[in-house]
This record gives sequence, structure tokens and C-alpha cells, in this order.
Amino acid sequence: MSPGRAPLLHVIGAGPWQVPTIRRAQAMGCRVLVSDGFAERPGYAVADLHERVDIVDAEATLALARRHGVDGVLCDTTDHGVFSAAWAAQALSLPGPGLHAARCCTDKAQLAQALQAAGLAVPRGAAVATGDLPAAQRLAAELGCPLVVKPVDNQSGRGVSVVHAVSALPEALAAAAAFSRSGQALLQQQVQGVEVIVDALVVQGQAYVLGIAPKTPYADNPTVSSRICYGQEPPLPRAAFEQAQQAVVDALGLQQGLMHAEYMVSDGQAVVLDVAARGGGVGIYQTVLPHVSGVDVMAAAIGLALGRPPSWPAALLHRAACIEFLRAPAGRLRALEGLAQALAVPGVAHIHLNWQVGDWLPALQHKDHRLGHVIALADTAHDALHAAQMALGRLHIEVDEQAPPVAPAGPRRTAP
Repeated sequence: MSPGRAPLLHVIGAGPWQVPTIRRAQAMGCRVLVSDGFAERPGYAVADLHERVDIVDAEATLALARRHGVDGVLCDTTDHGVFSAAWAAQALSLPGPGLHAARCCTDKAQLAQALQAAGLAVPRGAAVATGDLPAAQRLAAELGCPLVVKPVDNQSGRGVSVVHAVSALPEALAAAAAFSRSGQALLQQQVQGVEVIVDALVVQGQAYVLGIAPKTPYADNPTVSSRICYGQEPPLPRAAFEQAQQAVVDALGLQQGLMHAEYMVSDGQAVVLDVAARGGGVGIYQTVLPHVSGVDVMAAAIGLALGRPPSWPAALLHRAACIEFLRAPAGRLRALEGLAQALAVPGVAHIHLNWQVGDWLPALQHKDHRLGHVIALADTAHDALHAAQMALGRLHIEVDEQAPPVAPAGPRRTAP
């Protein structure tokens, strides 16, 4: 970086979830370059510079970063750009998560192989081509049902199915194929237990756990959560999750940055389900973790990308937060009222809507099909849960339960 020039941070992605990162970097004295594959993105109007580049195109991302002479590369909110960011950072000798870790965190089959090779507990399974039904049937016969079938290269539960009989494999493979660029699906035994999120910041290969939260799944779709509660007593001691998180970091060679991992606690053991080298979605990274830990997580992630060590509080806090998800039956959203009253509930920090009045709501197949979520912050899990549920009680939702003229592909709007 030239003396006197403000550092230039390359943020991968220019969608609504990246806008807070762009603004925060600017507030820290940075200029921001954003890249995204879509022609119109809200981050374009906020960033200092922007160019249209597909975030999964690692070579194009590197070429862009090199051309602008960036001082750091950051992909903090989406899996799709994690490898491109790592590729550019390594080629330009900038800080990053490391190529092996980035590849594993964006390919669920490689992730499972790497963790298993390191002796960590993962569900039994293997990858197959989504078009190879005979191979999937042979694997299912070997593993036994129920199975979880998911694309190896997507996020947010898109294309994930639970298969209770081999006869359901064709539909599950088709669902995975619809959300896989590589045409590969991972088939794994479904592990029963309590699912737990563990969020951390990795600094020079050391994992610092910032938050731990049990998840409550929907009864009719266990791949989608109805609640995430930080501060609720987890099924294992905090030290056990800290050890598990560090073991994952060591197994992947994750060098630095944000880390969002999911475990299933079964028979007293933390089984690794998934690991992301980015911040948690649904406001976890931006809103929840700073409250529950006392760490300015966004500033820390930006600083790490620029080679600056993070600033830590004297001691991590252990406060609480509850994310309560909104769900509505399939049909046309006719009315959604009471937002102001819900936001006025003490402790409610944010309400996010994936859909708006007039949209056709699909049946709950993956996380993006939820109507939205409420985030409540408090000192205890009891108070956070109470505030979130009180807010939900003030919302009035009406849905015309009928089939849409054309099946909805996804939310028309991803941020309020």
C-alpha cells in the first residue's frame, strides 16, 4: 500500500448482506471494491468501486484484485465466494483462510474426507453424481436409511433432503442437482441428537469461540431450524466445543478468518455436520455475535483481511440471543402487519423478512423458504426467548392457502 493511501479492501459479493461490511470498512478508513455476478446489486451504490465478476470465478476474481492493487480480500457472508477470495489472497500474498481450508469449506464431500482422515467424527457417507441413481442406490443400501442427501457445493440447506426409503432417492437427487454446479451430491447417514452451532474467529490457526447455540428443527423438516438460541445450555460443556472447533481448524489448516460450524451431539460426542469459512447467516455474524461475546466481529474480520490483529475485550462475554423464525403456510401472502409493534418489544434488535405481501410462499423445503426471522438480545436465554416470542405474537400474518399460478423459485427480496 502506498504511503498516505487509504487501504483498498476487496469485498466478494455486493448483495444486501454485504452492505453492512462495505459500510463498516469505509467507517474504518478503507476504500472498498466489490465484485458480484449480477448486473444490479445494492452494494454497487455503496462501495467506492465495483465490477461485475462472478464470485465463483477464482481467476477472474484474482485478475480484478490484481488490477486494482487491493490490500485485502474478504468474503464474509456467502460460501460461494470463499474459494475465490482465498485464491486471490494467496496469489497476492495477502492474508486469507488458505486454499485447502477454503476448498473443503465449499465442498462438503472434501470436507467430510478431510475431517475423517484427521480422526474426527463425521456421518458415514460418500459423494455420487446426481444423475447416477444406481450408484446412489448401492450406497444407500450400504449405509441404510434414513439418509441426508445434499449438494456438495451450496449453502443454507438448499437442495437438502432426508430420505427414509430408497424409493425417495430420485426426488432427492433431483433436488440436489437443482442446487449443484458440480452435479455432485453427498449421501450421509442421518445422525440423531441435538444440533449445535459454534461460531469462532480464527487468528493464526487458533480458534477463539465466540458463541454456542443449540438449534431447534421443524418437526416436518429437520433440515430447517425454527429457533437458534445462544446462551441456552448446550448438551456438552463449552470446553468440549472449543476443543472440537480447534480440532477442525487443525484438520483443515484454516489459517484465519470467520468460522461457522454445525455439530450434532449424539451419544455424548460432537459429530461434525458442516463447516463454513465465513460468518453465520440470519444476522448471527453482524448482530448476534458482537452482543453475546463482546467482540466487534465485523471489525475483526475486516482487520484480519488487511493483516491487522484483532482487538479483544479483557474477557469474552457470555450473553444470550434468540433467533426465532417466522413460518407461514404455502400460498399468497395477503397481509403482514404489526412490524412496528414487534420491533418495539424491549430486546428485539432486528426483524428480517424474506418475502413481502403479494408474494407466493412455497412449502418449507429449505431455509430461504421461511418467511423471515426475529432477533432478540438479552443477558439470559430465558429473556431473549421471551422477547422474541412476544414479538412474534404481535405480528399478524394472513395467507391465501392456494397453489400459485407458477411455482415460486425463491424470495423476491432478501433484506428489509
